[in-house]
Amino acid sequence: MKKTVVGLVVSLGLVSLLAGCGQAKLTTSKTNYHQNGMVAVVKGTTNKKAHLSYQIDQGATHKTSVREGIYVVQVPTTTKQQTVTLKAKTGSKTIEKKVTVAAGTAVGQYQAIADKYNQAVIGMALSKADQAKAQSLQKQAAAAKAGQLAPAQLMALQQTQKDVQAAMQQAKTAKKDQLLPAKPADGVHQLVKTDNVVIRGAIADQDVMGLTLIAPIKALKDKAALKEFGTSFALLAQSTGADSKKVMSEFSKFTKKNKKSNQTTMKTITSNGVKFNTGFSASHLYIYITK
Repeated sequence: MKKTVVGLVVSLGLVSLLAGCGQAKLTTSKTNYHQNGMVAVVKGTTNKKAHLSYQIDQGATHKTSVREGIYVVQVPTTTKQQTVTLKAKTGSKTIEKKVTVAAGTAVGQYQAIADKYNQAVIGMALSKADQAKAQSLQKQAAAAKAGQLAPAQLMALQQTQKDVQAAMQQAKTAKKDQLLPAKPADGVHQLVKTDNVVIRGAIADQDVMGLTLIAPIKALKDKAALKEFGTSFALLAQSTGADSKKVMSEFSKFTKKNKKSNQTTMKTITSNGVKFNTGFSASHLYIYITK
């Protein structure tokens, strides 16, 4: 009788243990998340063999991987609060959790930022003579609008306009890989990629929620590559409404200290409400631009 009772107890314990192994579990590190860089990072734990899916507001359902019971979901932020519904399925059991992602602040409208950035890239690619023509063209155009130019001057103005437009088109073609695209889709995308610089953007309804400038650390030891990185950095700062001179000056001070002390973190640079944070990996330098 004792053996039977003991066997029954052991059997019940084993069943209980096996049942426990099949229970779905799902945790989140927070209930409300904020933008970190270009996205909000929702993370937590679930069963090692769980199938995890998530849905942002009423959008499509997406799947994400689970590694050793840990999951990470990157949610592009918008100017509105979002609800993220997480579902973990283990066997026939499913558990659900909801978290919120706080509204972010847009750096600016994409079209305005892209226009400023691209115009500057194209303008810098013009020869000095064409740059001078472009500058004088603005004054001549204002004079023509005010009716201050003679017919011969108007003809000369039209020719100058043609010359400048042709030069700008040539510069645009030469620098096409360095220009921001006209209409990127919503989400986090690579906007520019050259050998020396990558620009990523988080776009939501044409709002720029964040930008990231990336450069290989090795490439920055080359003068031409360093110049391209510095130019892109300064133009992004200028195009987002920051004081590019102030931003570049503070970044330059940090890099000088970094060479002496191998410092890998720096305080946030803030200019006109635009924030610049620096990050490093083993091979790349990252500049995160947010507001």
